[in-house]
This record gives sequence, structure tokens and C-alpha cells, in this order.
Amino acid sequence: MGSVMPRFTGAVLLSIIVALMLTMIPMREEWLLYRPEWVALTLVHWSLVAPNRMSFIVAWVAGLLVDALYGSIIGQHALGFTIVVFMSMRMRTRLVVDNIFQQFLILFLVLGTYMLVNLWILGVTGNAPQGWVYWSPVIVSLLIWPLYHYLMRIYHSRKKPFDY
Repeated sequence: MGSVMPRFTGAVLLSIIVALMLTMIPMREEWLLYRPEWVALTLVHWSLVAPNRMSFIVAWVAGLLVDALYGSIIGQHALGFTIVVFMSMRMRTRLVVDNIFQQFLILFLVLGTYMLVNLWILGVTGNAPQGWVYWSPVIVSLLIWPLYHYLMRIYHSRKKPFDY
């Protein structure tokens, strides 16, 4: 399974910045629970299609930016995003990138682990949310994944006909 090349040098960085901007969009309190995990989805996308362009340092820095944005414990999201990239790269060899059902399974495991790490850190600090509503971003992220993954292809370069 080959990886694709980004269309331009800063494609990964630009897509993470766009994901951070989508995360910062102000929403009503009751709608915040249905906000997808934009940065995690972006990291999974690049880990699946271009693993040579994704690194743990990029995930860590993106996590620190999200920590600063949310005002959470420094390193909480950084640890989660690093685990997201590790799991995505590790499971990449076990799936066909074009098979959407395998992508759903991988995405469910990866985002579920990310949310579980955040829940564990929130529980240790005494800020654990109550109820199953905490898991709604995983479901919303799964629902928008096919469209998001398709739209992220604007950052990919087109291969030449005989480019192997």
C-alpha cells in the first residue's frame, strides 16, 4: 500500500491549522457535545495516507495547542494525539485504505482510545463528565469521516499515469 504525496510542502501543517480553526468555532453549550474531533481526524487521515509526512512531534505540538485552547491540563490532548498517530500508523498495514468499513473500525478504536485517555485524565483530576454523552464526539466523527476523508484529498498531489 503506497502513500500519497502532499500537493505542496505545508499541506499537513495547513490542514492541522484548518482543523484547529474548526475546533475554535464558537458554538452553543448544548451543541459542543456534537463537535467532531477535527484535529484527531486530520491526524488519522495523514497517518493513513502519508505516514512518512506525519510525526509524533506534529501530534504532540497540535495537542499542546488544543490544551492551550481548551484550558485543559498541559499534555492531556498531546498525549491523546500522540496515541492517535501511533495507533493509526500501527494499524495502517492491516487495512485497505479504500475500504470504508475497515476505516470505520480503525477510527472507532483510535478515537475511542483517545477519548478514554482524556476521560482517564479528567477522572484523575476530579473533572470526569457524567453519563454517556461524553462519547458523542466519537459517533459524530465516525459519521462525518467519509466526507471529511474525501475532502482532505484536495491536499494530495495527483500521480502521473506511469508513476509507481
